[in-house]
Amino acid sequence: MRARLFPPTPCPHECRDFGPSSLKRALMRIRVAVILLASLSACASRSKDGSESSSSLPTPSRAATASYSHFIREYLDWFSAANPVRATRLGFHAHDAHLQDVSKEALQRKAEALRGWLTRLEQVNCSALSGDDAVDGVVLQNAIRAELLELEEERIWEKNPGAYVGLVSGGLSSLSSRDFAPLNERMRDMRSRMARIPQVLEAAKANLTGVPRLWAEQAIRDARGTQVYLRVDLPRALEAQGLDKVPPAEREAFHAARADALRQMEGFTEWLEEELLPQANGDFRLGRELFEKKLALEEHISLSADQLRDINERAIREYKAWVARETAKVDPSKTPEQVMAVLVKDHPTSEELIPLARTQLVELQRFVREKDILTLPSDALPSVRETPPYERLGFASMDTPGPFESKAKEAYYNITNVEAEWSTEEKSQHLTYFNRAGLLGITVHEAMPGHFVQLLYGAKIPTDVRKVFTPASVVEGWAHYAEQMMVDEGLGQGDPSVRLGQLRRALQRHARWYAALALHVYNEPVDVVAKRYAEIAYFEPFPAMREVERGTSNPTYLYYAAGRMQILKLREDYRKHLEASGKKFVLKDFHDRFLQLGLPVSLARKVLIPNDESPSLE
Repeated sequence: MRARLFPPTPCPHECRDFGPSSLKRALMRIRVAVILLASLSACASRSKDGSESSSSLPTPSRAATASYSHFIREYLDWFSAANPVRATRLGFHAHDAHLQDVSKEALQRKAEALRGWLTRLEQVNCSALSGDDAVDGVVLQNAIRAELLELEEERIWEKNPGAYVGLVSGGLSSLSSRDFAPLNERMRDMRSRMARIPQVLEAAKANLTGVPRLWAEQAIRDARGTQVYLRVDLPRALEAQGLDKVPPAEREAFHAARADALRQMEGFTEWLEEELLPQANGDFRLGRELFEKKLALEEHISLSADQLRDINERAIREYKAWVARETAKVDPSKTPEQVMAVLVKDHPTSEELIPLARTQLVELQRFVREKDILTLPSDALPSVRETPPYERLGFASMDTPGPFESKAKEAYYNITNVEAEWSTEEKSQHLTYFNRAGLLGITVHEAMPGHFVQLLYGAKIPTDVRKVFTPASVVEGWAHYAEQMMVDEGLGQGDPSVRLGQLRRALQRHARWYAALALHVYNEPVDVVAKRYAEIAYFEPFPAMREVERGTSNPTYLYYAAGRMQILKLREDYRKHLEASGKKFVLKDFHDRFLQLGLPVSLARKVLIPNDESPSLE
């Protein structure tokens, strides 16, 4: 994914379906198109295989390739140092002891540095580049421009206190959750990051202005959660990794640093509650121009908000009609809402939940092989486990190592089970999310052939740029596409409940699409947006409101459905391209090629369909 000013709290490929970055607008879409076309014949990242040998290239090409390779090495080194928490998650560990400086002056220096890198990239003789280098320039240019947009136009460092809380919690959890180094070494790095927490929190107090009230309230909740993490969950996680074997003096030093970090977070929480919240009256809305620019740079989708709205409303109508057809197969005397309400009650018990997911995972792996869905690079499967106590914010997630991680390569499919202290009704409501058809779709999305298979294909992605700056519409778009594709290929053997589970999750993603536009472009009130969200997605009011609140600070979270639609359209257009040249389309080959590219769909089209001029989404 692209760099973030403040790396989010880790929920790598999340399933939060119920609960855990200057151009004028009139010129923006034209410029994006020019950048796309120019860069495809012009710029971007070092290729590891499949590209032309530089020794076989003409002298200008060799010079440009050498210049570009040098640039990429220097840029990624700078990027890792400038974003140490992000670097940790990627698997670069040279800066594990650091937290970035987020003072106003440091962020201004970072913006200047990014403009300098952009100028250097534009000075490369891009027209002489070929192969992967000629494609990746779009990815890298967009990533740099997107981060500049975030720093200089979105200015989340002024508006979102949760960004600072997330920097603290993410800086520590990225070191505690995976054993890529001996525990005592990671504890020393955590202590070093803890020592920098006061500077982060003081920068927050100096920087924050015009904060939306909702974001202040969310930051308070997150800050309280970070206190619990420091007090309970962090030591519990380390105990499970052998804390008792760490020398006593190091344990004592760590606990002293942890206690001080806790005091710092308690003081910051009090400041949020008593000083920031009473004055929090800012607006979270991006507005049309900034929304369209952000989406174009981050997700390579350069459509207007009105075009996006029309596409989404059409899709909602189509999926609702599909739901009606499927529910009629179950019980024609009931409404779709009534049928959906009955289906979610068919769920495993808390004791059955994890074993069922493990069984489904094995069955899905077998289905992928039997149906030739794609080539599985290995026989590996993720470990299915209950979500660790210190990460129980969502329902399910795939915890995968970063693309450059060389040691801690285990992947974990986390499922959040019920809590012992919940009431019987609360436990029952929680488990409805894991209804049998729903759990099957979640396992498809998170693991097979969703995010876990993306991890397996990571080694095949040819360039470092693509590994670092993969758009969310590719990551989440693939996993969401897989949900529908698998049912289309026979998963569930025609059981309408399996199809309805997939359709419900699709409509949830289209409800997010609606909410993103309604909130940030069309200025609809939050409560009105939440009401329609519930209607679109068959949600209850409380989870619908939580989903809409997420959209206030994640304005492009339409990337799930947009990515799925882009991949479906690419697949059909690729089929037509092959058949027009007398070749046979093979689903498995398409999936293998797409996953190995690691490109935004709009760029993948240029590779898979030469001279393609069709839009990636319409």
